Amino acid sequence: MVLLADAGADPSGGMFPPWEFHPATVHFPIAFLLGAVALDLYAWRRGRTDLARTATALMGAGVVTGLVAVATGLLAFFTVRAHTSMAHDQMYWHLGLNAVAIVLFAAVFFLRRRPAGSGTGVRIAGLLAAALIAAGGFLGGRIVYRGGAGVDPQLLAPELRGGHGHGEPVMPPKPEPGGQPGGVEKPAPKAPHEH
Repeated sequence: MVLLADAGADPSGGMFPPWEFHPATVHFPIAFLLGAVALDLYAWRRGRTDLARTATALMGAGVVTGLVAVATGLLAFFTVRAHTSMAHDQMYWHLGLNAVAIVLFAAVFFLRRRPAGSGTGVRIAGLLAAALIAAGGFLGGRIVYRGGAGVDPQLLAPELRGGHGHGEPVMPPKPEPGGQPGGVEKPAPKAPHEH
């Protein structure tokens, strides 16, 4: 059994496409990092240094799993099949927001490990990093759910099957003679976008 399929392989052939590693890994850093920030705010409010240490440990786990998610995201970026031009443009923002968030979380984690590293500025940096990773995750959802990235083209609407159309409008179904909706009118097909 082949674990990785190449980017042009038929997904129904039983192979695991390389872009599917990314969605399998992204939930861990999001949960660890957002949970760490929430737990730290609770610990700060309650004066619980034991919980603050736990929050720091969660943040460390989030940074490590975040690096794995970044690596699998790069793999997905270069191997994912057809997607819309909107999704393609948003991939750069998704990558940038999450990379900055992981770097910022790593800095916060290392600062928190120092004796005087749990001040207000460090907490604000953690909140900023949490906002960045939430925004990056939102874009990741849009890339898949609205842009079709990584989705089997046979499951997509006909206007998305050929790859991204570089901003051409999608035309509504045109009625056939007799008033029944017919096929989707679209611009001349273009080759799928490949990285």
